[in-house]
Amino acid sequence: MYHRSGNGYYHVWISAVKNHVFFKAPHDKAYFISLLQDALSPSSRLQEFPFLSNNLPIEIDLLAYSLTKNSVHLLIYTIRKQSIDELGQNLLSRYAQYVNQQTNYDALPFDTLFIFDYLAGPHEALNVSREIHLLHENWRYNRYSSIGFYLDDRRGEWMRLWRLARLYDNQPSLYLDYVKSVETESDKIFEFIQT
Repeated sequence: MYHRSGNGYYHVWISAVKNHVFFKAPHDKAYFISLLQDALSPSSRLQEFPFLSNNLPIEIDLLAYSLTKNSVHLLIYTIRKQSIDELGQNLLSRYAQYVNQQTNYDALPFDTLFIFDYLAGPHEALNVSREIHLLHENWRYNRYSSIGFYLDDRRGEWMRLWRLARLYDNQPSLYLDYVKSVETESDKIFEFIQT
């Protein structure tokens, strides 16, 4: 049920527009993941951005992510809808600072779209996690995807899968079967998004 505070599951994506790339090199993706870790790790307090809430690690559970050449997809659970805007502001402003310091960029790689979509509940969120993980050609071993947290016992205090893991009894083999069972289906969730 949707509450006035906006708590619930959300699919969040950041996408470059005008056929620009968002990540020019693999190390750009690695840096962006470090920004996610900083923003959502309980041990991080975001001291360099005092105008943002220091409660993001309390208010947002990151359930899945995928970084492609042109976009970032996040699956989150939040207790406060406004924290999504704060997370986006944090990620985009810090990534823009990083890009401005890089010699291989002659301009920022965006205008961007920052969009988030409310999901009906944990089962729809689980479906979106599968779609996020299947965005990659070599999805099973992609290092810029959260698939390793689901299947390979990767750990990090900034990832909190329990809300979804309970749906497949916290058994990686069941999640892998779930992903493989529809690997070749043409789902329409992302058909209008350039990935």
